[in-house]
Amino acid sequence: MLEIWWIRHGTTDWNTVKRWQGHTDLPLNENGRQLARLLAPRLEGIPFDECWSSDLQRSAETARLALPGREIKLDDRLRELHMGALEGKTWNEISQELQQEVSNWWKDPYNRPFPGGPESLRDVSNRVKAWQSERPKEGRIIVFTHGGVIRCCLWDIFGMPTPEHNWTIELDNTGIVRIRYAESCATLVCFNDVSHIKNSWNLPPAQSLPSG
Repeated sequence: MLEIWWIRHGTTDWNTVKRWQGHTDLPLNENGRQLARLLAPRLEGIPFDECWSSDLQRSAETARLALPGREIKLDDRLRELHMGALEGKTWNEISQELQQEVSNWWKDPYNRPFPGGPESLRDVSNRVKAWQSERPKEGRIIVFTHGGVIRCCLWDIFGMPTPEHNWTIELDNTGIVRIRYAESCATLVCFNDVSHIKNSWNLPPAQSLPSG
């Protein structure tokens, strides 16, 4: 059986003001670094067979601070969805026309490219599956990545939200998601574990759009 710990990166300045990041390569801010450091005692002593990260700074820096001294392998297939015309923008900075395009995209995000971008969420899912297909089928792997990537992993198990079953997920920066993969099924072991953050119950709502 394979168990993967999927961990969202720490915060950046753009996370703080809710700018879409996508493939824009920003470092962590000081709060993000502190969140990553808080992960270190939480992860200490856990025998990970492989440690991976998206090649973008915000993920790789989180990994190195959370797992000091461990070898971190980077792979661009673990990147966030490319945010196209919205990279670097907040919702209020884009036109009403573009806001409507994003709203329309959410009706079928698996099959439609993000407005102005090259990828759909199916494309993200497929590149992450390609990465996973090269991993061992047994053991424990940790992956530092992005909100959109982790959402795709969960939607691959549970299915996309639909108009009949409308739902979303709260995924905080440095939140841990553990999934066990077996030949017959996948099991969600824990979701958005932020027990390493003091007073985590008082965190503000995480950004619901996949801004990574």
